[in-house]
Amino acid sequence: MVDRQHRVWGAFLCCVLLLLSAGAVAQDEQPESKEAPQEVQEGAAEEADAEKNTTPRTSYGYPIRWARRPLVLDEGMVRADGRVYVGGAFGSGSLSSIDIGGAVSPVDGLEVGISSQRIGTVPALAGNGLLTVIMSPSARYGDIPVYARYQYHETDIFAAGVDLVLSLPANTDFKLTANVPLRIFEILGVFTMDMNTGFTLVAGDSYAAFTTNPSNVTFDFDWGGAGTVNVTDNGFVQIGGGVSVVNLNGGPGVKAVIELPLFLGGGYTYESKKELLVDFFLQTGFLPLMFANQPSGLDMFDVGSTWFVAFGAQVYTWPLFGKNRKPKE
Repeated sequence: MVDRQHRVWGAFLCCVLLLLSAGAVAQDEQPESKEAPQEVQEGAAEEADAEKNTTPRTSYGYPIRWARRPLVLDEGMVRADGRVYVGGAFGSGSLSSIDIGGAVSPVDGLEVGISSQRIGTVPALAGNGLLTVIMSPSARYGDIPVYARYQYHETDIFAAGVDLVLSLPANTDFKLTANVPLRIFEILGVFTMDMNTGFTLVAGDSYAAFTTNPSNVTFDFDWGGAGTVNVTDNGFVQIGGGVSVVNLNGGPGVKAVIELPLFLGGGYTYESKKELLVDFFLQTGFLPLMFANQPSGLDMFDVGSTWFVAFGAQVYTWPLFGKNRKPKE
């Protein structure tokens, strides 16, 4: 009888020990079964975010997407640009020109050039460039805008800079402009916002047609920019505009005139086998669309005199000198 009881208690204790060991093993294995899928999911999400935020670049590091370009060229790069401009004119006929320019980055963060093409600005009027010819309403040479732009800050989120533009008056007035450009990259992963604030000293009589006693020295204030979306890595669309307060202190018959420019545009970036980048672009709109506080003889919506269409291209070389210079193949 005693042996039988011992055998029963022994069997009972063995069952208890087996249950306890099974529970311990289950507790040890349960966190691993839950953590492993979670770690896999987190790793997959991080990889997806990294892939989403990857910016296509050339072998020398320059962004292919127009919406990811910095405010200045990379050190050692050279850009050549040209456009054909056709638009309305105050008076008979239309305004048309061929404008050719270019720029170079001599040191890191600095771009200098003679051109009407700068990232984040409202398109310039006809007749602005290194080699520029106004074909109508009368044949003549255009103005020569010499500029220097310095980008003092750049992150994955935004870039900020300052620039100075000196317009040599082959056609209109002498102008000296100081700008503060700002570029915010692909907000919500979708569109890039450009903003530019500028002050211009004008030495001339740009509003002489609207007042009998124009001032020879006046000032302008400009705020404008554009929103750009890269619908593909190579194709982009944009819409832009702003507000300008021009002809401050412009004479007794003309006070501050408010102008509201508006433009639409788009383009495509072509990559050559030798890693030249070529931006083909088209822009159209009104410079400006609307006037306010305008002088006599100028309508509020004089769109027949301010419409424009411009198309052209910008060619970017690889770094030809400097620390990022691409070695010869």
